[in-house]
Amino acid sequence: MSEQRWVFVVKALDQPGTLTAAAFVFSNRGISLEAILGSGIASTAIEEGRLILSFRATERKQEMLLRALERLSSVLQVTSYLYDDPKLRTIAIAKVSSLQDISFDPEEVQVETIATSPDSLRLLLTGSTLAVEQVIQTLRQEAVLQDLVTATIAL
Repeated sequence: MSEQRWVFVVKALDQPGTLTAAAFVFSNRGISLEAILGSGIASTAIEEGRLILSFRATERKQEMLLRALERLSSVLQVTSYLYDDPKLRTIAIAKVSSLQDISFDPEEVQVETIATSPDSLRLLLTGSTLAVEQVIQTLRQEAVLQDLVTATIAL
């Protein structure tokens, strides 16, 4: 079985130890987390939080991780997505030296310049996970990408 990219959206109690316990589930099973995004502010209840965990695993291991997370006392719900699921969105902030001769499909990725300096631009990229990844790959290939932060989100 080949590895695939996955994203878990974990609704959990916003309390000390929740993130540590979730990370331990992955570490204990030999899986590295590619990204962790967390929020302690939920619109439905103050005591709820959300973790978004991105990783690579086989489908079988993903199912095992899902069950292990669901057994944690602080976890309320876990939803699993394949990384290319259209319900997921990726947000990226990219620092680039130039955008000259680089074009993007505005139907796929929204690109906004959020800051400029004499030697760089800072861009906000939003879109599907695969579309934003393609833009990032183009920026790398054109050797204009200087720095990057990304987050994949789902509600």
